[in-house]
Amino acid sequence: MTRAALLIIASCTALSAQVQSVVVSREAYLMGTRAELVVHAENRHVGMARLEHALDALEDAEAELSTWRPTSDISALNQYPIGMPWMASKRLCRLFQDIWTWHREAGGAFDPGIGQLLGAWDIHGDGAIPSAKRLEQAMAASGLKLLRFDQNTCTVTRLGDATIDVGAFGKGEALDRAGDVLGHLPWMINLGGQISVGGRAPAGGSWPVSIAHPRERDAATVHVRLTSGSLSTSAGSERDLKVNGVRIAHHLDPRTGRPAAFDGSVTVWHQRGLIADMLSTALYVMGPAGLQWAEERGLAACYLTPDGGSVRMEATTAFRTLLSAQE
Repeated sequence: MTRAALLIIASCTALSAQVQSVVVSREAYLMGTRAELVVHAENRHVGMARLEHALDALEDAEAELSTWRPTSDISALNQYPIGMPWMASKRLCRLFQDIWTWHREAGGAFDPGIGQLLGAWDIHGDGAIPSAKRLEQAMAASGLKLLRFDQNTCTVTRLGDATIDVGAFGKGEALDRAGDVLGHLPWMINLGGQISVGGRAPAGGSWPVSIAHPRERDAATVHVRLTSGSLSTSAGSERDLKVNGVRIAHHLDPRTGRPAAFDGSVTVWHQRGLIADMLSTALYVMGPAGLQWAEERGLAACYLTPDGGSVRMEATTAFRTLLSAQE
């Protein structure tokens, strides 16, 4: 799955000028999107070296996770013979533990084992409306129910022709890996609209980020100042498809096999980019009814729903606390 980008107003000058530092930035095209990396360092040489390490981490994640690369680990798993255990690396084993945990916790609203369903709706192409038979076949061949994960042996066994799509977790995982190598220096990474920040921010320092209007990507609606963690937004906007005048949301509901009905946006903040990524997708699929689910778990989530000429905001207590902390 994919998401609409956050509207970034993450100015490097937001960090306190009390600390003597230079701002160093890099841009790259990774994981099918634009990556912007910024770090505050004592000098340009140190900053460039840190950003190079972060880019290496992002590139390693892409090489391991990308379904567009036939040589990636995920591609190897997707093509592995049915019924034979596939051995995952220790890093992927930890990732799969989180994936399976949140799949269960979200009642199936988060399920990356939907490669066959994405193909039936041609989500990565021009879009298509599958016949009832085609949809039934895709549903039968989709879901983590057809992938048995054994965390004791770090193996995954395909029980059917299900394939994993990384759109709902790949960027978050890549951001976490990049953040691990950036150390204590203040840093920000914007990877295709998901933003992670970290390091030891100076007193009063933060990165200002704006959440866009669900239907107007360039219109700032909610403003957040981040000092740590990751902010992920899932929405439709211009990424949705139309086939014969019918809107096809690029987020599919794994429980029904059909495009998610919600047409607003949901933003999640979490200390870990991976969790923010997965949960923004799960909550988008749930729709506004997911607000209570998030509240019960103490999650920082915010729904924006177009309402006539305005936008209605509904947020959990944790998200409102995040907003009030900057007032």
